Amino acid sequence: MDYDVTLIAGHREALLARTLDSFAKDVFPNFPIRRLIANIDPFMGDDPEGDRCEALIRRHFPEALIFRPEVPDFASAVKRAWAATTAPRVLHLEDDWVALEPFGPDRIEPLFEPDVGAVTFMCINKHTRGLNHQTSRRVVKKGRTIVEDKLVNAFSTSPGVFEGAFLREAALRMQPGLDPEKQFYRQINPHLEEHALPKRCMFLRGNTHRELVADIGRQARADVGLVKLYENGASVWRKSDPAPDDGAAC
Repeated sequence: MDYDVTLIAGHREALLARTLDSFAKDVFPNFPIRRLIANIDPFMGDDPEGDRCEALIRRHFPEALIFRPEVPDFASAVKRAWAATTAPRVLHLEDDWVALEPFGPDRIEPLFEPDVGAVTFMCINKHTRGLNHQTSRRVVKKGRTIVEDKLVNAFSTSPGVFEGAFLREAALRMQPGLDPEKQFYRQINPHLEEHALPKRCMFLRGNTHRELVADIGRQARADVGLVKLYENGASVWRKSDPAPDDGAAC
């Protein structure tokens, strides 16, 4: 079972270097990788840093297919990279994660039952609700009355493995400008939900700890004063408000 790798990156050389070094050590050698497809958006750093990011990727994957769009858009980046895949399985990554232990297909493939579209790697921010697959709570109100309160299947664009055909169909249905992950289950893209909701996204936990991967991007954003917000169906990054002056003497 061959794997493509998709990598969604910005102009964040230090983060990308840590991500690639981690996965090159503990993950990539365990997979039969056909090709890496990367999208480097002009996000955070300048163009020379983007060039260095491309060089970092080619150091690990000399024949990588790398997109360098002029305008950043998270959903477009994911859609573009996913649509370019051809393998039966796709290992999806972003540029701000590290692996916490070695793992390979032997732990992933048994989870791909007929109704499974993806396997997501457990991280500290995921809530299982006591289930073996990812869900989101959907509450529908009519006025002040709750008319529907249920769990629906959800998918993640944090690191994980997708069934290739499922992922490529999702790419066809994905809308630019909206958060790519939220489109699967937040009632902002019914065409994609029609495809995705019948499928499950399974959790893969670590062998030694609950978490299998760790997010290194949150602290990096905090260090430069950025916060990630969800607005009108899109994830956006804004400058955080300065801490209030408590009146203490300097």
